[in-house]
Order: sequence, then C-alpha cells, then structure tokens
Amino acid sequence: MAASMSGISQVNIAAASTVSDDPQVQLALAGGFQLIHILQVYTSSMMALAVWDWMVCARMEWYRIWKREWSAIKCLYIWTRYYGIACFAVNLWLFNAEFTIEQCKTLHYLIAATCMWVTLGSEAILAIRTYAFLGKKLWVGILMSVMLLGETAFLLYVSIAAVYQIPPPIGDRGPCTASDKPGKHVVSGFWLAPVVFDLICTAMTVGKSWKLRDVGVRSGLVSIFVREGIFYFIAVAGVNVLNAAFMIQSSNPSLQNINCYLALVLSQVLCCRLVLNLRSQTDQSTTHTTSESHPSFAVSASRNPPNYSIPLKKYRGAAGMKSQDAHSDDLFDGVKVQVSHPRDFTVSETN
Repeated sequence: MAASMSGISQVNIAAASTVSDDPQVQLALAGGFQLIHILQVYTSSMMALAVWDWMVCARMEWYRIWKREWSAIKCLYIWTRYYGIACFAVNLWLFNAEFTIEQCKTLHYLIAATCMWVTLGSEAILAIRTYAFLGKKLWVGILMSVMLLGETAFLLYVSIAAVYQIPPPIGDRGPCTASDKPGKHVVSGFWLAPVVFDLICTAMTVGKSWKLRDVGVRSGLVSIFVREGIFYFIAVAGVNVLNAAFMIQSSNPSLQNINCYLALVLSQVLCCRLVLNLRSQTDQSTTHTTSESHPSFAVSASRNPPNYSIPLKKYRGAAGMKSQDAHSDDLFDGVKVQVSHPRDFTVSETN
C-alpha cells in the first residue's frame, strides 16, 4: 500500500512538473492531485459499503419491509434506502468524472441539494420512532415536526446559497466538488444541524426508557430502541462533528469534503438497520396486544396466559411506591400491560 501511494505521489509530481518548473508550485499541485485521488477512492469505498449493506439486508428487508402493509415508516425506509443509493451514485459520478468549469457551475449545487434528502429521511424515521416511543403525545409530535421543518429550511438554504464551487487544480476540467464559500463556515451547519436534532431525540428516548425501568417494565424492543438509538447518535454525531471541523478549516478546500460520504452513508445504513432490528424484535414477540387509544407500542406478558389488562394511560405509581403496588392516574400513554407476573414483560410494536 505504501509503495502504491508512493507511486501515485510520483505520478502527481510528474504531472505537476508539466505545468510549472517551480518546486514549491509542483508540490502544491501534487498535494491537490493527491487529495482529489483520496476523495475519489474514499467516496467509491463508501458507495460500496452502502450497496453491500443493502445486499446483506435484502432478505430481512423483503420480510420486514416489503411484505408489511404500507405505513409512514415503510415509505421513509424505502426512500432513505433507495433514494440514498441513487444519490450516492450521482455524487460519485460528480467526484470522479471530468467537467468543465462552466458545467460545474450548475452541477455543484446537486451535491448538497441531493444529499440533504437522505439526511432528512433518516431524521424523519428517528422522529417518528421517538414520537411513537413517547406515547404519540401531541406536544412530542409538534416538537418533532417543528424541528424537521426547521432543519429542512436550513439545509435548503445551505444547498442554494452557501455552497461554493471548487475549481480544478489545473486547467478548466476536473471533478465537480463544492465546499464553503471562502471565509464562510455556513456549510459546517449542514453537519451540525443533524447532531442537534439527534441529540434531542436521543435525550427524550433515554429519559422515557428510565421511566419504564423505574416501574419495572423490561422489554427487548425498548432495549433495542435505546441501545441502537444511542449507538446511532454517537456514531453519526461523531462523524458529523468531524465533518464540521474539516469544513471550518480553510487552508485546503479539497480537504473539506473528505468525510462527507462517510457521514451520509453511515446515517443511512444505521437508520435502516434500526428499523429492521426493531421489526425483527416485533416478529419474535409471542403475543401482540393492540392499545385501544394509542396503537404504537404494547407491553405483553412473556409467560403463558395473560390474566388481565391494565391501560397504563390511567395508571401511575404513588409517591415512593412501585407501579404494581399503586392504583392511580397516569403513566405511559399508548401502552397497555397484560399481567401474569409483575416484572416479566416483553414489548411488541403494533404499528
């Protein structure tokens, strides 16, 4: 690998020597060629990762997505998965083909304008899951909708007004790439906005899971939602913050895009995996109970015959008492418990 990279470096220096006899100019041009080559290899590798994950998940997807009835999550999954792959292919073409400066003046807008919808698809899935997990409360739905609309408006602004065409290192032809406008750091917000959104959703999810834990409700579905939701946030937020840091540095515009594909592909892959794994847990549940008022999640006894049902919407543990020892008003909207053992529960998704 080192020999290969050394060979590429020599080729880059040889190409730069045909443009200028100044050694410093040659080194600068060779460095630009090297970064473009790394960007092309990196984006190609991320595209391969997206396709590989789709192929690995094809069987699960058939049973857990395509054979299920249509819903908002199903539509968003299909959009995020298949539009995402198409979007990655378009951007791979822009980064690897050769375009004139005039051609790229229009095409460079496609980079952010197409990728933003992959990000928003992942965010919408996370928003709906958070809304359902918190009992489909009205204020949660309003909050998620306002945050999604705000993020959409900001990403549209970045895509239209904030991106800047990176000129080719030599001549008037080269790959079509884009970055922040010189002296500006607006495009950094393209990566930081999802971090803020994911942080709010993750905090709300963790808070709800602690409430469930405090009253003794244990569930495989809840565990998957919380565990993978936290992992999703840590992984995607870490890469997005790194992207923002690369965008803020302005010494080399070609370096600003180096991690963009990693952030986009990672968010798409992890979000699709979250949906598939949640539906897998639903399929493994032994009983399926539908809540009359809020059919988002149902909690059912994992042991044999259920004895009776308690709508948790009208049930809250009194101060200093466990939920099974108290009989008072409100606890978890959209959840019904079938009890055969006070601390042995599984949760099944009914939507």
